[in-house]
Amino acid sequence: MQIITALQIDDLIFDNTNFILTEVTGLESPSVRLPRYNLPGASGAYISNALYGERPIRIKGVVNAPDGTRATYLANRTTLINNLAYKRDENNFIVPQLMTITLENGQILTTSVYVDTPLQMGFSSDKVDYEDFQISFVAADPFLYSSSAITGSASPPIGGGAAIPTAIPISLAPSAGGSVVIDNIGSQTAYPIITLNAPLVNPYVTNRTTGKFIKLSKTINVGGLPVIINCAAQTIYQGADDITGIQSQDSTFWSLVTGNNTIGFSATSGTGTADVSFYPTFTGV
Repeated sequence: MQIITALQIDDLIFDNTNFILTEVTGLESPSVRLPRYNLPGASGAYISNALYGERPIRIKGVVNAPDGTRATYLANRTTLINNLAYKRDENNFIVPQLMTITLENGQILTTSVYVDTPLQMGFSSDKVDYEDFQISFVAADPFLYSSSAITGSASPPIGGGAAIPTAIPISLAPSAGGSVVIDNIGSQTAYPIITLNAPLVNPYVTNRTTGKFIKLSKTINVGGLPVIINCAAQTIYQGADDITGIQSQDSTFWSLVTGNNTIGFSATSGTGTADVSFYPTFTGV
């Protein structure tokens, strides 16, 4: 396939030689759950919510013997069957398999899947070194996750302002630093990891697009470990030390909306940086 340049399920790699991918469906969208009921005594219906369900994925392919031998064909059949068997941990609990999809534009997406239907692959009388197969999976998590992080970095504002007296109109904006624009290319809100690097005193990081901010009462000295703010986990760490709680009471572990987000950064003093990193999340491709 040209658009999907690579597909892998745990250790099973569709290499277009031993295992050939011919069709994939289900990457475009998960199933939907749209609760509704008819309006009593009136035409129309009421939609009470809109949710995504599981993501069904169906794969069609060919198990092949590139050298044309039956021994290789049978070995590849066994490899396919073994790799698509259910996986369990040491406590015998079912665990998902990782499906990795690489697209022609270089984007790599992942989802965790479970085998949902039996592998369909017979022995055809006219095929001795290849066979078509089909199998369906279900992803409990409806979203596709990029394996490539998007990162932006901001330094405290430098310079700016205006001398008094001065001509009108005036600009009080900083001459450099103070903000960075980060594009969330995904279709879902993303929670970033913010890394604060020394030296900084009382750093303040805000998403100006949403108006949410996080302000820390903290000095990060030169040579000290960076402070890591995990907005998804709502934690703040410096090395192995959990220092969650040093943020002001009105602070929020904020998120990045789809599209451009302007991130503002300042501190009482210091020349360190704030690095904002996240992995985009997609409804489908």
